Amino acid sequence: MRLLCVLCALLFCPPSGAVTALGGVAPPYVLPQPPAQDFAIAVLQEASKRLGEPLQISIQPLVRTLTIGSTQARVLIVPPCRTPQREPLLQWVAPLVSEDFLLINRQGSTISQTKLDGLHVGVVRNSVGHELSKRLQGVVIEIADDEINNARKLAAGHIDVWLAAWNSARYAQRQAGLPLPMLQRGQVLLRCTTYLAASRDFPAASLAPWQRALEEIRSDGTMLQLAKRYDIITPTQLPPPALKH
Repeated sequence: MRLLCVLCALLFCPPSGAVTALGGVAPPYVLPQPPAQDFAIAVLQEASKRLGEPLQISIQPLVRTLTIGSTQARVLIVPPCRTPQREPLLQWVAPLVSEDFLLINRQGSTISQTKLDGLHVGVVRNSVGHELSKRLQGVVIEIADDEINNARKLAAGHIDVWLAAWNSARYAQRQAGLPLPMLQRGQVLLRCTTYLAASRDFPAASLAPWQRALEEIRSDGTMLQLAKRYDIITPTQLPPPALKH
């Protein structure tokens, strides 16, 4: 706890007038490597430019951003998915894009996703996928430190099914040097929306301009343009599932 307090003190003393924002590492929305040029950070920077508000961005593990955000640190946070478990931890300022968390097979796999007993399901530790996997009865949960490991494990047959956000899986597949067509979409377990959020103590009056800026970015098409630039595929862009005869 003392370490967390020291971290907060170091992070949240921005230049006078600057707003502190935490980017929680969640490829491809927020990348760990500097400079962090990615979708969620690009949206934040566009809002900052429109508002004329200086912004200080710190990239942190996503779990840490949620912890810091719930400790009265007065920060903006991107891009947590809004889930019932996270609802009381933060203020939810404005939506970014929707995301599917789903079961992913290897292309051509004959594994049934309706009969999961005994299947080895790959997830990332402390992720939304990890939480969802705990609801699947009879599966063996295989925990990895990142989605790139899960991409390799699926390709090698070390796991039967991969449970992840679709965009995260696509990004990890490319980073692992594996072809995207190898991934076969399966059952969607959760559709949630990524957000610009804020710590609980952030004054509502100070958040209102950010909310308006994000709404403007969405309504004038800039959000969609940025999503295309960073290869973010939203559920509405996916083709309808094939009819079963």
